[in-house]
Amino acid sequence: MNKQVLSIDVGIKNLAFCLFTNDEKIVKWDIVNLSQETDFNCCSLGCDKPAKFTKNNQCYCLKHAKKQPFKIPTAEVKPAFINKQKIQALHDLAAKYNIKYEKPIKKQDLVSLINKHLEPLYFDSIQKINASHMNLITIGRNIKIRLDEILEDNISSITDVIIENQISPIANRMKTIQGMIAQYFIMKNSNINIEFISSINKLKGQTLEKVDKVDKTYKDRKLLGIKRCLELLNTEENITWHTFFTKHTKKDDLADAFLQGIWYLHKQNKQ
Repeated sequence: MNKQVLSIDVGIKNLAFCLFTNDEKIVKWDIVNLSQETDFNCCSLGCDKPAKFTKNNQCYCLKHAKKQPFKIPTAEVKPAFINKQKIQALHDLAAKYNIKYEKPIKKQDLVSLINKHLEPLYFDSIQKINASHMNLITIGRNIKIRLDEILEDNISSITDVIIENQISPIANRMKTIQGMIAQYFIMKNSNINIEFISSINKLKGQTLEKVDKVDKTYKDRKLLGIKRCLELLNTEENITWHTFFTKHTKKDDLADAFLQGIWYLHKQNKQ
């Protein structure tokens, strides 16, 4: 069975991975979104567009939501907005939507009354998940789900997993995710060699002009990584991957995982 090396660039919405054979051929290469709990698509027949609104456990894109009896919510009818308003603004809002009540009325009672009146009339928006607010338990579960799906046919062939080491003081959350990923592979196969790799290695030994002569900013290094990646993929055997890479919106993350893997394989094959 051929040895395979998996290179991972840690992320939540954009975890990049590249799976190589020992002779540096790409097996799999992509981006994984660990923040996705559920993908919601429009429930209308023949429509698979991403859903924007939901009501009564049914999800709709904007086009088909407009054909339903419920209204599209504006900012002022959403509970998050209403709950923050001062009492006079609440009185004005109640008047605008013809909501009747007896005076005097406490602010919290008026908030509840307005929300109760508007809720049956409007769709609920499907909120995008903020990766920085997503709890680590959900991320951990998603690591298992996503990696199980992706590596189902490869896990028995993987001998080495290399993960970019997270060292920044502001990267505590990413450091935890790094550990979760390592633990996933330990539990899959305790014989897999797992290494945490410094980010400085990705451009080591590369031939790009002045790459080692000038102090580069983070953005500079990302652009250099993309450029070097394109150079290495510019071969007949990699034409499919070259096309995949050039069309992808997250070239920087893909390049990080790819170049880290190439550096590691070069180092291993010299031994």
